Amino acid sequence: MIRDAARADFPSIRELLIRANDAPYDIGKVAEEKCFGAGFEGEPRVRVFGDFEGIAVSCGKHLRIIAVDRARRGRGIGTALVRDANAIVVAAEPGNYFTPGVPEDVARFFRKLGYVETATTQNLICEASGEQRAASGTTRAQSAAARREEVLDFIEKHFGPIWRFEASKGKTIFHVEESGEIAGFSTHDANNRGLGWFGPTGVAASHRGRGLGRELLLASLADLARLGYHRVVIPWTDAIEFYRKSCGAAIEHRFVILRRKNG
Repeated sequence: MIRDAARADFPSIRELLIRANDAPYDIGKVAEEKCFGAGFEGEPRVRVFGDFEGIAVSCGKHLRIIAVDRARRGRGIGTALVRDANAIVVAAEPGNYFTPGVPEDVARFFRKLGYVETATTQNLICEASGEQRAASGTTRAQSAAARREEVLDFIEKHFGPIWRFEASKGKTIFHVEESGEIAGFSTHDANNRGLGWFGPTGVAASHRGRGLGRELLLASLADLARLGYHRVVIPWTDAIEFYRKSCGAAIEHRFVILRRKNG
């Protein structure tokens, strides 16, 4: 009943994901990335139940995506897919995630299968506007195109290889310098490409408290506005007050992160 899916199955998989999506974002735009895009832990495993009645995508220890056709729910398909995936963590896959957790109503399903809550998080939303484009012109942030590998090395040194992996997928990486050295970075449209997501971003510890994070944020928001995005998602963050003050962002959706008990 459960089999490995191939890229040739993608049209049917995308249709299933669209009609079964319970998340607040357009999965149709990122279906290929979520199903067949590599994660930090390697290539994903795509498993389909029956005649595209359900699907689970896992990568390493993470269950990246699970969806069951609405007309086929309540028949044990989701349970079978979760057990088949044998994942330790639900969603929250660093580097390639659709959502940084699951909504509370979905979390109840996983709790029944032996998963426990380990954290909560939220995605913020803000406007990408002409005002931000104007403000970004006064910042020190600049495109890292000519120094991309150097900036990626900086990211890995200060924030680890997972952030380097995710940032490397960004269309544009901005960086700021102080005293001739790279001090911080931001990128966007890296994960969930096509949905207008910001991040990752970071400033080296020795350079914090000088407004560099805000400058990088404004540069990325300005570029997202240039690309045609009017609303920007700032995902998986607890820096709510920083983003509220910097760009008027507010909490849009909350998520629960779960881990298999004794996993």
